[in-house]
Amino acid sequence: MSCNGCRVLRKGCSENCMLRQCIEWMEDPQAQAHATVFVAKFYGRAGLLSFINAVSETQRPALFQSLLFEAVGRTINPVNGATGLLLAGNWKVCQAAVETVLSGRALEPLPEYSRRGVHHVKQQRREERYFSKYSNRKRQALLVSDHVDGDDERPDLDLSLKASSELRRDDHDRAATPSSVEVSETSTFSRSGSSSADYTTNDLEGTKLLRLFV
Repeated sequence: MSCNGCRVLRKGCSENCMLRQCIEWMEDPQAQAHATVFVAKFYGRAGLLSFINAVSETQRPALFQSLLFEAVGRTINPVNGATGLLLAGNWKVCQAAVETVLSGRALEPLPEYSRRGVHHVKQQRREERYFSKYSNRKRQALLVSDHVDGDDERPDLDLSLKASSELRRDDHDRAATPSSVEVSETSTFSRSGSSSADYTTNDLEGTKLLRLFV
């Protein structure tokens, strides 16, 4: 009976199958099949068999695990691979990706390494630069407006022009109410008039008296 690895690769299998020795550490038959397909697609069928054939039987399970983790790490992190994830402290991300492969689900690169993610990051950086420039301009505009408002704070001299109707009403009130000068002149004239009248009357009376004695 062929092993799960040879079955998915459609190759003959024997009791001494080197691929069987590589996947025995996985208990689930479906996980064995998914892992074999993924590694074979990444390295190629001939490349996978070449790697396995280059080591002894005792080292083949460790070799297959190493190839699996490296293929998964290179898929989700095309730049640094599994080594970069390990050095960055993100080994749990690689382990979670391996579990994804064993369950038969597809892998996608991390957002910072995918084209969509790179485009999204660039767009986000453009928006951040735009909003930072906009906020700086708005801040400068507010500073300028505050400076102008401070310069415009001057005493109100009430230099507004009055309407013609108000001017006419003021002239009418001024004509109706006599000024102090006119009042003084009137009073002075009346006094002078009365004194002159008194003087004339006295003169006449004095003249009459003189004529009587004559």
